[in-house]
Amino acid sequence: MLNLQLGIRHAVGKQGPITLDLKSSAFDPKEKVWTRFPPEGSKYTPPHSSCDFKWKDYCPQVFRTLRKLFKVDAADYMLSLCGDQALRELSSPGKSGSFFYLTSNDQYMIKTMKKSEVKIFLKMIRAYYNHVRSFENTLVTKFFGLHCVKLAGANQKKVRFVIMGNLFCSDYSIHRRFDLKGSSLGRTTDKPQTEIDEYTTLKDLDLNFIFRLQKHWHQEFLRQVDKDCEFLEQENIMDYSLLVGVHFRDKRNILASEGKMKNENNLNF
Repeated sequence: MLNLQLGIRHAVGKQGPITLDLKSSAFDPKEKVWTRFPPEGSKYTPPHSSCDFKWKDYCPQVFRTLRKLFKVDAADYMLSLCGDQALRELSSPGKSGSFFYLTSNDQYMIKTMKKSEVKIFLKMIRAYYNHVRSFENTLVTKFFGLHCVKLAGANQKKVRFVIMGNLFCSDYSIHRRFDLKGSSLGRTTDKPQTEIDEYTTLKDLDLNFIFRLQKHWHQEFLRQVDKDCEFLEQENIMDYSLLVGVHFRDKRNILASEGKMKNENNLNF
């Protein structure tokens, strides 16, 4: 974690001129920058209490521009990821075997990635950039950085990870969260009803709500879902979900959600 935070502080601190019209070379998968972090420090890196390690930034100019597109303040970003508060490790909610870490303010999530996953991501980075630039209200995950840490030594493994936005960071408490795939096969939680809480990831067959949206919101929502699905289809991505967080203004509806929903108008969505 210390290596990760040192690397991020170094990478974000090197802010240069930002232009939205990036050159093709910026999206090249080979576009990466290695930096060595010796414990005693160097001309470019501070001294630190960790061991000797190398830090890699993938497509740094692209992610710097993405952070601007997503209106991320560089100082806040660095403070969230590199402040005194430790990152929290989460148990993996999926089957990928990845490790997940959350910042103390819940704003950013860090996910470890396999080499093969990094290759696929870099292959689609230009299309991803063009999509989020074209659709300000995209529901596709916001990615802010792709990095790698390698400890000094011949047999040390590389740890690759991506930094992304946490959808469930909200001014409202999230009382129920759903991972929806539009499928019914195996799409129910394996937890008994009494153990379900606000941190349980529920699935398609667990969804017992009707969401009523204003006509304009409904049309815009469906239009954006269609555009996002078209993008994922073009990139040959088929394993994706729609994440939904539900906040109950009346906490009595938490109990109602376990049976029949009685007051549909009390849902903030």
